[in-house]
Amino acid sequence: MSALFLRAFAAILLVLSPALASAQVRVVARVNDDAITDFDLSQRIQFAVKTTGLTDSPDLRQRMAAQVLRQMIDERLQIQNAKRLGMPTSDAEVQQRLGEIERGAGMSPGQFKLFLQSIGVSHDIAAQQFEAQLAWGKIVRRRVRPQVEVSEAEIDDALARLRANMGKTESRVAEIFVPVDRTDGAEDAKRNADRILDQLKRGAPFAAVAQQFSQGASAQTGGDLGWVLPGSLDPALDAAIDRLQVRQFSDPIRSASGWHVLYVVDRRQFAATRPDDVRLNLVQLTLSLPVNASAEETNRASADAQKAMAAVRQCTDLHAQARQLKGATSGDLRGVRIGDLSANRQMYEEIPRLQVGGTAGPFRVAEGLQIVSLCSRDGGGGLPTREAIQQQILLQKLEAAGRRYMRDLRRTATVDVKP
Repeated sequence: MSALFLRAFAAILLVLSPALASAQVRVVARVNDDAITDFDLSQRIQFAVKTTGLTDSPDLRQRMAAQVLRQMIDERLQIQNAKRLGMPTSDAEVQQRLGEIERGAGMSPGQFKLFLQSIGVSHDIAAQQFEAQLAWGKIVRRRVRPQVEVSEAEIDDALARLRANMGKTESRVAEIFVPVDRTDGAEDAKRNADRILDQLKRGAPFAAVAQQFSQGASAQTGGDLGWVLPGSLDPALDAAIDRLQVRQFSDPIRSASGWHVLYVVDRRQFAATRPDDVRLNLVQLTLSLPVNASAEETNRASADAQKAMAAVRQCTDLHAQARQLKGATSGDLRGVRIGDLSANRQMYEEIPRLQVGGTAGPFRVAEGLQIVSLCSRDGGGGLPTREAIQQQILLQKLEAAGRRYMRDLRRTATVDVKP
């Protein structure tokens, strides 16, 4: 297993929780009734060092300790709060998440545990990282999300701003965010941001550092904020983005909510023609056909497919055709990005050329033969759909609401950090 592969895989995991406490070691912090030991902290730092590619040294570990400990404290608070709310994370959920990560990274079952052993980190550290991630997800869905709404007027305003920015330059931006919850905590947060900047200057990959230490909602995607237009962010952040060159990161920048380190990944003209970003709303009909079907079976299914296609006048007609064909199923596919069809070259070439109500196929897929009918297109001309804008606004509001929720958890918690 290559070091590059291990680093890329492990970076997915670095946003989450602490190792289990080890007996007869020094307690470095207490979070309500939970203790974080120096063993926990050293294991987490070991994980971070081995997966960012930095040159290990006592000085590096000392600089990282405060950042890592802050992250561990927040994760303990998230786990505790989920339990108090009656939605603890089960071992089965943790194991399921571990399996998903292994499959996503192309690893066989148990391979991640071997990876941890190879870098001298206890398997329990990953288990509690998953527990914190899953616990926070439940809190956001059940406690934070019901308090957040996006109005049609907000979507209209966002669309108006986008149209006004047609032809301007937009930047693909990533962020590392260190919150400031109290006025007297601003300097501590600034010191953490400076330590993060020092790691970046020493060559640590921005995405890996963001996954470890950023406390924004984008941490799990390496800090990626997506494409950002001028005027979309806090004025201080907008000004910094404008000054940065592509592939350059900023010094820490203060906003009302905390400190930000920004990185410009790329730039492009806004709303330039991007056909692959257009979204299609489709209906598909699938005729079941085994992979090893005979020529006779294939010809019969093809004839049925052609007959069904001839009867379609509008996309919903495929549902009626499916009910008339033995072994056929149908379903709606909303918001399919054209670029995502490229895995099937025939679909990628034929479906985007359809007129609304037209059909394409039959296409050979794993399940059999498939017919597709186009209902509508969204997002032409480079502008995102209303649904995409609603989701973007929702995520921004959820991030702000989540920060407030975490701020309240910290304020009401008893946290004792030992010198």
